[in-house]
Amino acid sequence: MTPDEFKTALRRLGRTQIGFALEIGVSRRTVHLWAERGPPAYAVYLLTLIERYGVKAAQNDQATPIPTDPAHVLSGMYTQAISTSDGPSFVGAVEHWVQRHKKGKI
Repeated sequence: MTPDEFKTALRRLGRTQIGFALEIGVSRRTVHLWAERGPPAYAVYLLTLIERYGVKAAQNDQATPIPTDPAHVLSGMYTQAISTSDGPSFVGAVEHWVQRHKKGKI
């Protein structure tokens, strides 16, 4: 994914660079660098999952902080997947990603 494709994907999904950084638990600087140089495979994969399962962007309204715990974010994505009867596919996709990551393929 090119830097321009990354920025377009964020806009399409209703995310800002800062919001996406908070959502996935990386620094703002990291996402800014992705916007300049292109994101790594795992960030592209997360964007794909967000789009596939229709995860809404969190609203940062002071009263409700944006979750940065990956387990919390994945839990929300899984809940959304179950609502469309796609839970097993979601779990399989995440397990596949974890296995590839462990083997250093991502």
